[in-house]
Order: sequence, then C-alpha cells, then structure tokens
Amino acid sequence: MDEIRKDEILITGHLNPDTDSICAAVAYAALKNCASDGAFVACRAGELSAETKWVLSRFGVAEPRLMTDVSPQLSDMEIRRVRGIRSDLSVRKAWEIMHNNDISTLPIVDGERNLIGLISLKDLAVAFMDSFSSHALTVSGTSYESIAGTLRGEVVLGDPAGVMKEGFIHVGAGNVEMIRETVRPGDLVITSNREEAQRTAVECGAQCLVVTTFADVSEQVRSLAKRRGCVLISTAYDTYKAAYYINQSVPVGHYMITDGFTSFSLSSSVEEVLNVMSRTRHAYFPVLDDDGKYYGLVSKRNMLGRRRKRLILVDHNERSQCVPGWEDADILEIVDHHRVGGIQTVSPIFFRNQPLGSTCTIITQMYKEQGIVIPPHIAGAMLCAILSDTLMFRSPTCTDTDRAYAAELAKIAGVDLTKTGEEMFEAGEDLSGKTAEDLLHGDFKIFSAVDVRIGVSQSMFFSRHAIEKAAKMTKNALKRIRQTDGVTYAYYLLTDIGAQSSHVLCSDRDSEALLRDAFGLDAEEELILTGVVSRKMQFLPALIEALRRRKEEE
Repeated sequence: MDEIRKDEILITGHLNPDTDSICAAVAYAALKNCASDGAFVACRAGELSAETKWVLSRFGVAEPRLMTDVSPQLSDMEIRRVRGIRSDLSVRKAWEIMHNNDISTLPIVDGERNLIGLISLKDLAVAFMDSFSSHALTVSGTSYESIAGTLRGEVVLGDPAGVMKEGFIHVGAGNVEMIRETVRPGDLVITSNREEAQRTAVECGAQCLVVTTFADVSEQVRSLAKRRGCVLISTAYDTYKAAYYINQSVPVGHYMITDGFTSFSLSSSVEEVLNVMSRTRHAYFPVLDDDGKYYGLVSKRNMLGRRRKRLILVDHNERSQCVPGWEDADILEIVDHHRVGGIQTVSPIFFRNQPLGSTCTIITQMYKEQGIVIPPHIAGAMLCAILSDTLMFRSPTCTDTDRAYAAELAKIAGVDLTKTGEEMFEAGEDLSGKTAEDLLHGDFKIFSAVDVRIGVSQSMFFSRHAIEKAAKMTKNALKRIRQTDGVTYAYYLLTDIGAQSSHVLCSDRDSEALLRDAFGLDAEEELILTGVVSRKMQFLPALIEALRRRKEEE
C-alpha cells in the first residue's frame, strides 16, 4: 500500500470491488483531475476480479492503488525530519544538535541509514558525569579528530583518524616534575606554552600532546614528537577548559542505547502508536520508512496534529461496504446508484445518487454535463462497467439512459459493444486457479437491515457448465464465509445471464428458510430464482420484506 501525499484525495469503491466499482473510481478520478484543482487518485479496497483485470488490460488502464485501510497512520502526522548521526560523533556535538533542534533524543545510523541506536539527554548526562574520568578516551576508542573538534582545535601532527588505545589523561600545565612522575607511555597530556613541559611529556612517551591557547610548539619539540609517534593537537582553550571539555569528545556510540528502544514505521496506525507512547516515558521515537530505513522522529506532541485522509466514495454508500478506517477520514463526495445507506458525515457533502444501472452511467453523464471529452481508454472501461452491472442490458436495473450512454462509449472506445461484453463475461467466468473463497469474495457485499447483517455474493455466467462447477466448489465454503465475515445470513447467487435466473446457495438452514419464505418456494423446490438477476433490486428487497414479516409476527 503506497504512502499517501498530503494533497491527495482518494476515490474508492466498495470492499470486494466489482467492475463498476473499479472503473467508476478510475473514470471519476480522471474527470476530477481535469475539472478541479487537486490530486485525485483512483483506489481499490480489495483484489481485482478476473473480469475486472480483463477490462483494465483490454483498454490499457492502470490498476488503481490498493488501499485496504484509511485509518490515520504515522505518515499522516508531522514527523520531524531530524537527521540521524554517526556513532563516531562526539557527545559534545550530539548535545549541540539536540540543543539547536530543541529535542531530547537523537537517532544513530550507519552509512545506509539503518537505525543502530539512540542517544538521549539522560545518556548525555551520564557522559558528562564521566567527564573527569582519566581513561574515558581509551575505553571508548576516541579519535584524535574528535578530540580536536571538541576542543575547537586542530591536529597539527599525526593521523587525525587515529584513536586513543591506551593510557590516561593528565593535565601537565607547566609542572615538569609532575609530568616526569605521572606520565606513562600511551598517555594524553594537556600542557601550556612551556617548551620544557611539552618536551618532557613527549620524552615520557605521551601518545598525544594537547597544547592550549594555540601556543607555539618549537621545531625541536615537533621533530621529537614526530620521531616518537606523538600526536600534537593545538586548541584555543586554556588548560582548565581543555581539561573540562576533553572527555566530551567521546563518541556517542560509547553511550548509545542499542536494545530495548521502540521504533515505528510510517504505516503504523495512530492508535497503535498512542497506545505504546502511553506506556513509556520517552518523549521521542524513531520512525522507519517502508524500506526499514531511518526517516525521522515523532513525539507525543506531534500526535495532536493528526491529518485525516480525504475520500470520495463511488458505487456504495453503506458502512459495511466502506474501506476500514473510513470513520476517521473526511468523506467529501459520494456518487452512487444504490439505495441510501447509513453513512453519516461531519459536514454537508456533494451526494449524487441516481436510479441507473451503473455508477459509470452517472459519471458518463457528469463528463457530458461538464463538457469534458472522454478519453477512449476511459470510455472502454466505463462501457464494460455498464455492461457488467446491467448484465448486458438484461438486468431490471437497466434504463434507457444506460443503453444510450453505452452505445456512445462504444463509439468513443472504437469497439463492438456486444462482442466486448461477451468477451468480458467469458473472462470473468474462467474458474481456473480460483479457490472457493476467491469466488465467494469476488463480488461480496454486506447489507444491514432489520437489525441483522446479510452477506450476498454474486457471480455472472454464460454457461451452465461454469455454474455447476462454481456451485460444487463453493457448496461447503459458504458456511465459513458466514462465520468469518460476521453475518447472520449468507447467500451466493450464481446468475445465468442468458437464462435470466439465479441459482442460490445458502450458508445454513435458517438462511434457506428465509430465502424460501421471501420467494414463496416450497420445501422441495430447487433454489433457482427465475427472472431474478439483480441483487439490489430483486434479491435483497425480498429478503428484507421477509425479515420484516417475521419481526411483526414475533
């Protein structure tokens, strides 16, 4: 699932999308992008059916973006794009970055932006408390470059990339006798401008000599230091400041946390993030991108600026058919041809609902109203959507408007209307490689009525052989669908387009009893509904009426 940009408006059909749902999203996004300012993106709330895949391939239409959840994610928040630091950066520099950015945590990354640790103000406080440790530089393997940088100085002799491997820190100043008594090979000595003290430190085997106040170092001392392999660092600080700051050159990698910290991904849900944040005392948390690389930091304060996704719904307007998370999104428009369901919006929206055979018929009408030319590939997709939803004009939902616009779209697309419809349905009834769940969820809708949830799946076929094969495949799976999708009644309509009838499978005895009651079928009659091909206009209304009768009789 792709990351959503801030300016995008998502146009999506219902769950388990059919051809009309997908093509309506594609066509309406194209229309909106021509007629309005904004970035309108066609999306889908589920996998494509074989029929729909054929349509998109036939007319060269890109698959809509998969969007299975529109709940707020971290990608919808204002994430602080604080750059990660290297593990060899000094604790002093880390503190300066925290201070300048007003944050209390820094991520530590490697050269490929992989998160390897965190350093917090608490960790830096520990580092600063260790600032008078005489062996901190050797324990941490601090580089001379880091020491010079922390002391606002420079390495004037020796390899800046070299590191302290042994020894202790001594403040020699100008006391030659003290230097002779305390300095051992491998030590670091901080001294002033006295040449004798400088020479003595080098003669005692100092690994590094830090000369304060940018004092001069004689050519004799330099030559001696070079022969002995002693690194010379010159700093503007006086002896007191140099001694105070030098241990702050220790790399953050020595103090960083490498285990037990929490990170999130851009796709993490806001609910999940807030739940974790409520159980910890940390203020900032690292965020990783889709490739697992460090992206930025998020804090509890950032979570207050939640940005809701913006949606346009096509071919549905019922809660049970909406993409998960729709309650936390801003619904801007609805374009549909079904009954009005139970969606509530925060503010008034553009709502267009017409009793036509296909949502794409409505969108074709909108193209014409706005004087926008329909591209041939969009025309071909909308033609197929109309043919699919109206069963090639055989459905009782079909109107003269559907027929007229389908003919116009066929001309724009440059195709034969009848041949295109037949090829589309033949592609859709190909059962090779499909499972029972694939068939049942290919075009599955849940309707809420009379305090119950009714799940109705429907497949269209031209051949009796395909109907028999699909019925055999799904006979024992419908009961599982009822349980997994949480519906009271579940049905599968295997619609014979040519015969204008539907063979019905029921999930259990109660579902079958309701069906027989709704359509007046005797106990011994086959569950074949002659003349019933429309789920929304023929099948569902009869079930709802039967349920109402039952309730009145109770």
